Amino acid sequence: MIGLEEFEQVWERIKPYVDTTPLRYSSWLSELVGGDIYLKYENLNPGRSFKIRGATNALLSQDELPKTVLTASGGNHGLGVAIAAQRLELPCHVVLPSSTSPYRVELLEKLGASVTLHGAAWDDANRLALQLAEDPEQFYIHPFADHAVIMGQGTIALELREQLDNFDDMGNLVASVGGGGLLAGSALALEAMGHQSRIVAVETQGADSLAQSLDAGQLVELEAITSIAKTLGARKTTEYILETMQRLVSDMRVITDRRAVEMIFEFLDHEKMLVEPATSCSVAAVLDYPEQFADRTSVIIVCGSNVSYSEALAWKSEFLDG
Repeated sequence: MIGLEEFEQVWERIKPYVDTTPLRYSSWLSELVGGDIYLKYENLNPGRSFKIRGATNALLSQDELPKTVLTASGGNHGLGVAIAAQRLELPCHVVLPSSTSPYRVELLEKLGASVTLHGAAWDDANRLALQLAEDPEQFYIHPFADHAVIMGQGTIALELREQLDNFDDMGNLVASVGGGGLLAGSALALEAMGHQSRIVAVETQGADSLAQSLDAGQLVELEAITSIAKTLGARKTTEYILETMQRLVSDMRVITDRRAVEMIFEFLDHEKMLVEPATSCSVAAVLDYPEQFADRTSVIIVCGSNVSYSEALAWKSEFLDG
């Protein structure tokens, strides 16, 4: 078990470089489920996701800053690393799957990162990044397997402790899972605090490697990512994260792409914010199981909003307008 002191040290380390993100009450969701639902807006971080937390901690945990930063990403992790590197005045190279949207590529290039497109999924891009990382001047940051990254993501729970008045009574923490660093870090931080909140993990069909691994009782690697939620696009997680999820996750939910798209537009209508399928699937997981959230205080981590309106409209046309 990781001690609370270690998480607090990480939080103090990254605070000068990471803004505190808002926690807001959702009247819309609270009324629908009959409980108190709060939204932790991690998509308001620089880079529009939580990823800057882990990336910043990975860099600042080193005895000396590296000469060059290298990573492989499905999009959001690369943005977090690129922004952290930019703030520390370090060059950055990001390897992305060929399926990455031009929108995300453009965002990275605007941050000064060099971008290479390679392979069908994150795992393929990561294999190339690991080859490049054999150069001792390249400092490689894994998006979810690195201990420092997991610890950085876990600082979300420490912020929640400061922001939520009835934090001790929080009944559910809900977040989506790609590789699992976000939810593993948050769950480990809650465990370090002695908190008894239920942990609800959410994936989309076609990007559900954790759900399949939990069902099988061992790591399962997907043949391909077929979901539109490309930021959840790791074909498998790690043994450590799987063991953490087996121990700490209370509920595993898998949401269809169609339902995730419905929730993108419901969220836009009610919360006036455009979010990724990786976020909207978590909202769907709450609305589809309202009994779990009735008469309780729950927090949904709004993990990212790196999506263009044209992408959202294309998904609407594909899944909802046919």
